[in-house]
Amino acid sequence: MKTKLPLSPRPFLLNALLGGALLLGCATAQADVKLKSNIGSRTIDDDVVIARGTSCVLNGTIIKGNVRVLDGATLVAKGAKVDGNVQAFDSFKVDLKRGTQVEGDVQGEGTRSILISGGTWVGGNVQLVEGAAGSGVAVLSVTGSEVDGDVQAEKSSGLLVTSGTTIGGNLQFVENKKGPYRIQNNRIDGDLQFFKNKGAVTITGNRVGGNLQSKENSPKPQVSKNTVEGDTELE
Repeated sequence: MKTKLPLSPRPFLLNALLGGALLLGCATAQADVKLKSNIGSRTIDDDVVIARGTSCVLNGTIIKGNVRVLDGATLVAKGAKVDGNVQAFDSFKVDLKRGTQVEGDVQGEGTRSILISGGTWVGGNVQLVEGAAGSGVAVLSVTGSEVDGDVQAEKSSGLLVTSGTTIGGNLQFVENKKGPYRIQNNRIDGDLQFFKNKGAVTITGNRVGGNLQSKENSPKPQVSKNTVEGDTELE
């Protein structure tokens, strides 16, 4: 049986991310490696921190732990490999591209933009809550990549795009404040769920292994040319 996303007055994803933040806070007592500027093809055996207001480019870098991106910081990864999670809290941007690999989750809270492209692979989930980008700026963009877990966005504003991506779990957009949204040409093994969002959306050309569900959105989505193995429920 496919998991249905509960329509709860409390943000399900925020609770999960806050739990991760508390665990991450405990880890800061250890000696994390602080990185900035350009990092080349080297291996770092510890957890990594991108300090507040700084920028870092990982170019073919291997990180054996987690990567934490702090307030106002930017992380760009080009063909990098992260054995743990990438976690961004109140960050400016996380940009994973050129075949970057993340074994764990990519998580953002209060982050302006999370961008995943260019054959990047995420072994866990991609999760964003309360992200905020300006008009026409992508707050979450997952294109031409592979995510083994879920892709989830909640209570965020800005352009949300999922295109040409293989998703092993569910695609879930819930209670986002402003779009537009483009969900097109993806292969989704689980459910595609679009609930309580505001702003124009196009859902087209997707292959969905579970259910396609749209409820309580304003305006109603434009839905066409999807192949759905489960039920299609549009309200």
